[in-house]
Parts: sequence; C-alpha cells; structure tokens
Amino acid sequence: MVDEMVLITQQWLNDTYSGKHGYNPVEESGKTGWDTIYGLTRALQIELGISEPADNFGPTTQRLFKPLKRQAPDSKPSNMNFILQGALWCKGFNPGGFTGVFYEKTENAVKEFQKAAGLTTQDGIVTTLIMKALLDMSAFKLVSGGNSRIRQIQQNLNRDYNDYIGLMPCDGLYGRDTNKALIYALQKEEGMSTSVANGFFGNGTTSLCPTLTPGDSRTGFVLIVQYALYCNGKSFDPGEFDGKYGVGVVSAVKAFQEFMCLPQTGYADMPTIKALLSSSGDTTRTASACDTATIITAEKAQTLRNNGYKTVGRYLTGNVRTSSGLTSKALTSKELAVILDAGLKVFPIYQDGGYESSYFVKDQGTRDAYSAASAARRLGFPSGTTIYFAVDFDAYDYEVTDKIIPYFQEIKSAFTKMQTFSTAPKYEIGVYGPRNICIRTSEAGLTKYSFVANMSTGFSGNLGYPMPNNWAFDQFYEGTIGSGSGSIGIDKDGFSGRDSGASNVNPPSDPVYDARLRTLTDILSTIPALENLTSLANAMFEFDTTETIFTSPELDIILSTSLLASIPSEGSPNTITITNGKPGAYITGLLGDTQTSLTASQIDSYQNLLNSLSLSVRNGYLEVYVNPTAESLNIQIKIYTPDIPVGDNVTTGLTTTITFKIKTYKGVPVTSPESELALDWPSYDQYLFPVVGVAALLLIGNMGSDLTNNKGVKVATALSAMLLAIFAYYTS
Repeated sequence: MVDEMVLITQQWLNDTYSGKHGYNPVEESGKTGWDTIYGLTRALQIELGISEPADNFGPTTQRLFKPLKRQAPDSKPSNMNFILQGALWCKGFNPGGFTGVFYEKTENAVKEFQKAAGLTTQDGIVTTLIMKALLDMSAFKLVSGGNSRIRQIQQNLNRDYNDYIGLMPCDGLYGRDTNKALIYALQKEEGMSTSVANGFFGNGTTSLCPTLTPGDSRTGFVLIVQYALYCNGKSFDPGEFDGKYGVGVVSAVKAFQEFMCLPQTGYADMPTIKALLSSSGDTTRTASACDTATIITAEKAQTLRNNGYKTVGRYLTGNVRTSSGLTSKALTSKELAVILDAGLKVFPIYQDGGYESSYFVKDQGTRDAYSAASAARRLGFPSGTTIYFAVDFDAYDYEVTDKIIPYFQEIKSAFTKMQTFSTAPKYEIGVYGPRNICIRTSEAGLTKYSFVANMSTGFSGNLGYPMPNNWAFDQFYEGTIGSGSGSIGIDKDGFSGRDSGASNVNPPSDPVYDARLRTLTDILSTIPALENLTSLANAMFEFDTTETIFTSPELDIILSTSLLASIPSEGSPNTITITNGKPGAYITGLLGDTQTSLTASQIDSYQNLLNSLSLSVRNGYLEVYVNPTAESLNIQIKIYTPDIPVGDNVTTGLTTTITFKIKTYKGVPVTSPESELALDWPSYDQYLFPVVGVAALLLIGNMGSDLTNNKGVKVATALSAMLLAIFAYYTS
C-alpha cells in the first residue's frame, strides 16, 4: 500500500540530492524501507558537510548533529527540517505535512515519538539520540503479535538506560535488542562505565553479578530481574514491575530455577540471572549429561563416571576432522557395549552435515531420516528412542521457514512411513540447534524434544529467545576432562529429565535380510540416476513392496522387490546372463553391424554400466524391457539374483525391478508418431530387444544423480528418438 507522504519524501530526496557525491537515489515506491532510511541518512550527512556519506548514523554524524527545535513563525524552510519530517513520516508519526519548517505540528510529532520511546523528557526537541532513532527501521509502536508488557519493559529501559543503549525498539517483541539492553542495564547497575559496558555477559559482568533475596532494596537490580523473568515466558511472570523483591518475584524465580534445573532457592543469584540473560548461563555449573565426537573407551567411560556424568550423546554416523585428518565419530556396537557396561545412558545424534544453509535442500530430510533410523536400528536402539537431527549453524528466521521446517517435515513423513513397517522400531524426532530452531520445529509439531545449542551465545537464534519448553539437553560449555588414555573432550549438557536416554539396546540379527539389503544397495549404487537414493535401501527397508521412489514432471522411478527369485526363460533375446560378476554378452556382439548407430563413447558408456551392474549381481540375470506409449517411454530393468550368499553354504534370492517412466516433456510425447506405437513390439523380440536394450541402458546411464535438475532427463526426447530410429531400422 502506497503512503503518499513517504512517496513525497522519496521524490524530494531524489530531486534534491541526485548527482551529489555520496547520495544513492532511492526507489520512489511510497513504501518505507531501508533504502529510504539510508537516503535520509546520507542526505543528513551531506547537509552536515561530511565528505564521504554512508548508510549508518556513526560517530561523526553524532558529533556534528545539532539539536532541532520549534522555529519562530515565518521561518524559512530548511533541508534539515525536510529530512526530519520525512523521517517522522517513515516512522509513522505525523508532523502535519512536508513543509521544511519546524512548527507546532512537527513539535507535537516529536513529543509523541518521545512518549512512544518511553522517555521522561517530552519537550519536542530533536537531540542526537532522537534523530539517530528516527533514522532506523525499528518500530516504536506495538506491532502485530507484540506484547504490551514487553513494550513497557522496552520503554522503561529507554527511560533509565538510554545513555548506555540509545533508544531501542518499543514494538512489544522480545528479541536480541531487548536482550542486550537488559545486559547493558545490569552492567550499569554493577557500576560499569559506558566505555566498558558492552551488552555481553562476560567474565566482568559475571564477577560483579549480585545475589538478590526477598526484601532486597536495590531497586535497579530487582527491576532487571523482573523484566528478565517476564521476557523468558509468561510462566515466570513476577507481577508488577515495581522493583520490589516480594512474593511474586520469589515464586517466579523458583519456577524458572525448576524449569532450568537449577537449585530452587528463590534467590536471584549469579547462575539464575545469567541463565535469564545469556543462553549458556553459568558455564561453571555441574552437569550430569554431555556429548562428544570421541569414541568412548573403557578408560574414557570411567572418566565420565568419575566426573558425575550419567548420560552421553553420541553420533550415529559420520566423521570429525582432527589434526591427523578425518576420524570416525560413528557409534559402534562395541563402543555402545562399553558405554552401557559403565552404567552410562546414551542419546543418539545424527549429523552428516548441517553446518550451513546449503545442506538443507529438497529430499535431504528423507535421506537423513532413513540413514539415521537405519543406523539406530542396526545398533539396537529401542522404540521410543529420540534421535536428534543437527542444525549446526545460525539460521536466520527466514531460513528456518524456507529450509529447516521443510527438512523436518520430510523427516516426519519418513518416520511416519517407517512406523508402518511391522518390524521397525518406532523412533521419535528431536532437534539439535539454536533456540529459535528448537522452538519453531516444536511449535510446528515436528519434534518431540530439543537438544539446545546454548553454547553459541552470540547466535541470532539464541539472543532474545527463551529456552524451548521441550528442552531435553542444554549444551553450554566445551572442555576436556581426564588425563592420559582417559582424557576426553566433551560438551557439558544440562539435563532436564524429559529424555533419559537409552539404557539398553537389542541389535537385530537377520543375516538373510542383511544379505538381500547389501545386494539391493549395490545394485542401486551402480546406476548414476539412483546414486542419491541408495539411502532408501537401509535397515528400515521392507521387501516384497512396490513404490515410486522419485517423481518429477519429466520422470518417475518405481522400485519393486520380490523375494521370489525366479529365473527367466533360457534364450530370451532381452536377457543377459551374468556369471561371476561378468556379463555373458557384450555390446559389440549384441549390435553387430548396427553398432555404427552409436558413437564409441556411447558404446563404452553402455559397457561400463553393464559391467558395474554385473559386479553387483555376481550371479544372475539382467532383463531390459522397453514399452513406449503416447504419454511416456517406460524402461524396465529387471535383475534376478537367485543365489545371494548368506553364509555357511546358505543362499537367498531377490528380484529387483526398476522402472524408469520418462514422461512427456513440455507437452510433447516422448515417442511419436502415434501410429508407430501400434506395432506389436514383442513380435520383433529376437531382432529388436538386444538393440533397444542397449539404447535403453544408455539412456539410463546418461541420467545424472541430481534428478531434480537433470540434463540427462531433459534430453530424454532425443534419446527416445534414437530408440525409435533403431526400431525403424529393423522394421523398415
């Protein structure tokens, strides 16, 4: 929606300052944004004579700016007043027009702003403090979703501590600005000067932190505790913000201490105040849980026990980079036995990436869900175990919306599907990450418990966010304990008791199933188009099923498995026999004189794919069927593995069918014309299928692993035409 006065401001800025050094023209949209605020700021700096204008209201601007106030009648317009009035309009305060003169209505607008900011002095004079706050996008009115009492806290902080914090937003939303302002307020009360206070709860702030008890007369400190309690959740409402340490404050402090698993004294001591204002809290406090990327030996397990740890988080898969290179951090059955024998409990973490936004792409959640559940099942974690999926970076809120929520939606969908498998354990979904991610995934109904990355106190996803209500583990300090072979690096974790961890495991024992699974994984991994889908063949996989494992506008891939490993008819023209990992036919023999239809590189590509498939099959049969329709070209690869070794002269069988349904591309049928499709393909088996089978496998081999953006798929029309050209050769 266009704001006429903002539009006038933008037009005036461009008319007045375009072409002047340091000014960047603003978009004339009638909508307030940083573009306009930066334009007003640079205009102000040009008026102040600053040689190199910039977007920020920095020290030089603050030093040169002189207060603006109401003018005498009949005063001449000035650019400084135009800038002021434009800033007021952008802020939502009405100065009575865009006149360039500072009269009563402009003065009233300034007074209204001073009141909205919580200032005691409401004289209508524009000081540096006021002008800097106006040239910013922060809101000073209660916004949608804002809380009036949070706004009261923000206004009170502006009133009492503006010499330390400037003027902070008064929008009713608790965030990093309010969080830092509370720390600045604490530092002022502790006696720090403005040159020392920094809004960070460091060692100096910690050492000066008071212990407040009922009846404490230090009003400033008590008010800060009252504010912080309310900002951490309505469950900790202390009552009126009156600076009195009464019954309401005692009750709220105890409730917060209980929630954070701190000693419930009702006293606001350093550990309590630091937990209210900093995500990591008091890092010297004891903990009964920890997590580590180090393989735990008997000696290290004893170190953990000796230091009071009862529950340890370990990684299901992956590696960690050390000075000597990559080292496995994956939990093994042997290590698990050591941990449990030492009387420790375990909570599993899944992290094979997740260190940056680019990791969280479509289908990553599905892959991770199957990989994590497969690893947990293989290790024997029982139903009810929560697996914590890691988001190990400071995701902005829009990234949580666009990437993290969809990632966990995929995980939930995969877990829901796995729970329909009769033999599969029923695992719960947890999240490891900053507070905002934990809160949002929980509120979306995607996670049961949170493992909170509170150690990263500077993360935007931690600053100004309360502790998630469903927190199970609270990671707050990294260090090393023990010595010699018992030395181990850990992260200390607060323990809420919501997730007690696993105290026993029961690994499955099914060598026949495992042998079939290995064969299926090997088969899928040899086909480029299926490389990234091999995670589907994991310990949660159910045989004797048919499902679409990939779908897009151009391509569907359907995977079917059968435990009836039948043997195809001998002499079938579309069948290749595989013996000891070698195919019984080679492309030059299959094609004969028609091999000139393909290039040398195409022949090599086909032969390499055939060789790879043969190695994965070892002994069995490979069939290729091609079925063109007006809507799609269907290529079916059927792989018979009747003698999969299990052990001790025991074998099992499996038939795997992979169907590639190449659909219309941009509305044009893959195969044409329609009349050619009416021909009876099976009647040409002895001539046609060996050749078409080669071309079909060549098409599949040309599909890359990135199916969502696959040039191989998108040239399907051309390759399909090649199939029909070969077909025409035999039928002409």
